[in-house]
Amino acid sequence: MERDKNILDKLGSLIPGYCGYAERNGRRQCDRILRDQISSKIFACEKSITRNISDTILKGNSVSLEDIEKCRKRLNTIGSKIKYAPYGESAFFSGSQIKEDELLEIYRKDLHIMETVTKLQRMIQDIDSIDLLSFIDGIESELENRNQYIREFK
Repeated sequence: MERDKNILDKLGSLIPGYCGYAERNGRRQCDRILRDQISSKIFACEKSITRNISDTILKGNSVSLEDIEKCRKRLNTIGSKIKYAPYGESAFFSGSQIKEDELLEIYRKDLHIMETVTKLQRMIQDIDSIDLLSFIDGIESELENRNQYIREFK
């Protein structure tokens, strides 16, 4: 998404190294926006499960509400973890700067999480709680893998 350069951007383009810094900052903002989208999708899945719990209670279904509620709670936790996950940032004067290819790897991991959550969102109504828990385990594992990758640079 291109925007017109303001006076500060024009001045920054005259400072050696500033353009790279500004680009990295823009990428970090995109990463944050992507993670917000992922967490929104997860919270939508959680709401769907909440409706499912209500329907189950109204129908008097003997399905274990405990398992469904466990799925809902775990989705809530994952949504918060993703929303507040560390992102590809390193201090400006830090000795360990995250390089562009490493930042791209973080984006790949975020994109993979987004694809997995989108798949979950499509199939949430047709999946039983045992399969849902294993799906949630997979998302948690991907998130931990991503966060561990970032911790290597901090």
